[in-house]
Amino acid sequence: MKAKSLIIGFLTGTVVAGAATMLATPASGKQLRTRMKDNKEEITATLTEVKERLVDIKKATLSATTVSKESINVFISDVKNLIESWKLDIEPNKQELTSSITDIETAIGELETVAASSPILNKQANSH
Repeated sequence: MKAKSLIIGFLTGTVVAGAATMLATPASGKQLRTRMKDNKEEITATLTEVKERLVDIKKATLSATTVSKESINVFISDVKNLIESWKLDIEPNKQELTSSITDIETAIGELETVAASSPILNKQANSH
């Protein structure tokens, strides 16, 4: 969008500058009219070329937008597939980790029970 605005501004400025130069150049009315007639074809050709370039820019922009949308959709699909694959890969480890955490919690519970019923550990705890 910025490129399109820049090009339109540049081309409009060129045409306006050309017209301003022709009008600002000292010349009689007859010479000015002759010069304008002579340059009419050149100005018309320039405007036609500008129009053609704008159509080309529009087509290129639409094409780039389509390619970008397709690329983004492919990227999103690939990321979703990678996440699903990762979830499947970690599932066995997840179950193993959960089991290990349960075993550790059980061992801690048993240690607490042993510690609470041990007369030696109770004496040490009471002396501090």
